[in-house]
Amino acid sequence: MKKAIIAIALGFISTMALAQKARVGYKSGFNLSSVSTNDDALNDELSSRIGLHLGLVFDLPLNEKLSFQPQLLYSGRGAKEDHGDHKDIYRFNSLEIPLNLVYRTAGSEKGRFFFGGGPNVGYNLNGKKVASDDPDEEDVLDFGSAAGTYRRMDLGINLLAGYETKNGFFMSANYSRGLTNWLNTDDTWRNHIFAVSVGYLLYNKQLRKK
Repeated sequence: MKKAIIAIALGFISTMALAQKARVGYKSGFNLSSVSTNDDALNDELSSRIGLHLGLVFDLPLNEKLSFQPQLLYSGRGAKEDHGDHKDIYRFNSLEIPLNLVYRTAGSEKGRFFFGGGPNVGYNLNGKKVASDDPDEEDVLDFGSAAGTYRRMDLGINLLAGYETKNGFFMSANYSRGLTNWLNTDDTWRNHIFAVSVGYLLYNKQLRKK
């Protein structure tokens, strides 16, 4: 599955590179990651954790205002669990591929706003649980299909909004809601992210000059 995701990502890069009006860029920022479960007591103990994301953005215009914008991001996800006397931090490092349809407003000479959304495909690369009061105390989390392990694949929906300047710089905020249960049990664990980003998109002509 990991090879399939990488192949899809490379396919995006090739497609965008061949398109005359395509833009390629990068983004980075902060994640505020949280978890929802079907366990009310656990929900009361869970809180958000801050992580980072960074990666590539591909923008393929469909018309003057609408574009298809897949992204390939390395993202930190997870949550904190408060036990009263100490907190455990669940840290997941993931590959995310948001597949957004983006609409841009008419804008002005300085720039324009954009809004969009679409499905989000995630893949958990690794994870661990760390005690907040003792960083040396950590457990590596297992992935697979057996009971007690976590699932690697994560499907969700993504919404975003932001502002882009005429020269390609942009600021954005997005909310990604996970739909997949990460646990191989009757309990549920769904990860959600609110993120803020800054980035830059190059035009195809700019890429050829470099």
